[in-house]
Amino acid sequence: MRTARWLQTVLATALVAVCVNASAQQELIIFKGDKPADAGLVLSGWGSGEVRESGEAVYIGSTSLQIVTQSFYQGGRLILQQPVSLGNFASNPAAYLVFHVRLPQGTGSLYTGGYGRGYGMPGVPGAPGMPGMGGLAGPRGGAVGGAATGTGRAGARAGGMVGGMTGPPMGGPGMGAPPGLGGGAPGAPRTGTTGRRTGAATGGMPGMPPGLGGGYGYGGYTAPTLTTRVMKQMRVVVVTTDGRQYEAVAPFDPPLTDQEGWFPIGVALGAFKGLSPDAKIKEIRVFGDAYGVFYVGEIRVATDSTPITGDAGEEQIVAANDLVRLEARASAGITPLKYSWDFDASDGIQEDAVGRVVTTRYRKPGEYIVTLTVTDIYGLKKPFVATTKITVNE
Repeated sequence: MRTARWLQTVLATALVAVCVNASAQQELIIFKGDKPADAGLVLSGWGSGEVRESGEAVYIGSTSLQIVTQSFYQGGRLILQQPVSLGNFASNPAAYLVFHVRLPQGTGSLYTGGYGRGYGMPGVPGAPGMPGMGGLAGPRGGAVGGAATGTGRAGARAGGMVGGMTGPPMGGPGMGAPPGLGGGAPGAPRTGTTGRRTGAATGGMPGMPPGLGGGYGYGGYTAPTLTTRVMKQMRVVVVTTDGRQYEAVAPFDPPLTDQEGWFPIGVALGAFKGLSPDAKIKEIRVFGDAYGVFYVGEIRVATDSTPITGDAGEEQIVAANDLVRLEARASAGITPLKYSWDFDASDGIQEDAVGRVVTTRYRKPGEYIVTLTVTDIYGLKKPFVATTKITVNE
């Protein structure tokens, strides 16, 4: 019940702040769900990343921008055909470049796997050879795989999304030679060493001597597996008409999202160090810190002077050595926040843990005052401090 009331208060505060800011200074819209061509945007990938128009997830208007990123340096590039002047925003400490973002469930996933090594079993005279046994998974390939080559297995095709995979193995199992005749042909040699590592592995064992028919060997196959690297940060680079580049980083850590998962990420203009007050933006580049996909539904410049508010959670009574979970609740409009915890005020306020949700254990019985300090990651707003009490019984 307390959480619901707190959420209502936060939403009401944010709404009031938006209204106040809107009346004080008009927003500057860069993208608001229009067709990129109609909005004067040219979309282009950066590195191995990509940005494209999408109707799969829409925040406002009729479309969004789907960003495919693989690292802080591979993502999407938005070229503004009409450069945008920041005007008074550039010198306003409460001004932010705001992205409304949605992370699909499971984003940040990376497929890995590949072909391993296997050997064909020799055939009994006059009988078919047996397929090769499955091999171990091959290592992930490099950035770009080579073209398929060779007569045996196709050359490996590797990349950030699918690594170390090869083409299909050659043919089917070889037929054993009749007694007195030559054995089966040897397996195909390794082909297609692509990327940073080898893709396809050696083929089957050579045929047996005359009189013992050999079979064609298969290279073993291991299905790709799915590993997850969740994106935690977004990197933004703005390029101005004088050719200068300015960059800043913000976390993918929303305190609140709407029902469809959209949330704002505000990058303070002050975080783009050295940005001139008369700057005109001609290009925006957006990246994530891991392989994944996310959507951008809106880009605008706006002001937000909402103060940081929140609390450190309910008081708790626990037993010694119990795991204690602490969860911060805080809001500051579109401002990204950092959460620092001190678990025992009696020895001075220190940073014992960082994060919106943290855990700790108390070894000795007693009463402990926990202190939460919430700060603006850009240092533009006054820090917020709250406390709660943990009572530890024997």
